[in-house]
Amino acid sequence: MAVKAKDPAAVVVGRRSGNKGGPATAVMNSKHDGNTDFDAFVKREQTAAAAEGERVDWARERDEWLGRLKELYDQTESFLAEHIKTGGIKVNYRDIELNEENIGSYRARQMILKIGRQEITMTPVGTLLIGAKGRVEVVGPAGRTRLLLVNSEAPGPTIKVAVRIGGEPDPRAVEAPPKEIKWAWKIATSPPTIRYIELTQDSLFQALMEAANG
Repeated sequence: MAVKAKDPAAVVVGRRSGNKGGPATAVMNSKHDGNTDFDAFVKREQTAAAAEGERVDWARERDEWLGRLKELYDQTESFLAEHIKTGGIKVNYRDIELNEENIGSYRARQMILKIGRQEITMTPVGTLLIGAKGRVEVVGPAGRTRLLLVNSEAPGPTIKVAVRIGGEPDPRAVEAPPKEIKWAWKIATSPPTIRYIELTQDSLFQALMEAANG
């Protein structure tokens, strides 16, 4: 009798066979509920992705970005026109491949500036970025600078804080209706205090010298 009472196997078997709502059944139900929740999660994300794909014309986003990139290169050549004309600066382009979520793989041009012994590249990074509609890395032997396609009125990155009361948006926080953004290429200073500098002939010259000489 003492042995039977202390036999863990006998106790566990008795629980599994005699109690349909016991631990084994609870584990199975838990797994089933988990599968159901995951299935719902997958379907929900598929639906959201499909809806977003219908709202956004990703091919148009890509083409607009490539058009803005061309504008930057044309503006750069215009600023350097005198030196290009005299042969002091040589300009070449190379096709590179970019790959972005939703847009997929596509080709973009990298600008290469040859200034005497120095070579400076202007390499596009992409358009689907946080806080900017495009980015180009200006890289030379001694440093790098970032060119960002941002709101022409923005002096630097902006941080938006959402206030919620009891899970609901603060009714006192009235958000102004969005207005059309005028995009412009600007030079971004180094962190932690990032500022946007207007892209002019002088600021471009300074950025190129820093990339070349540090």
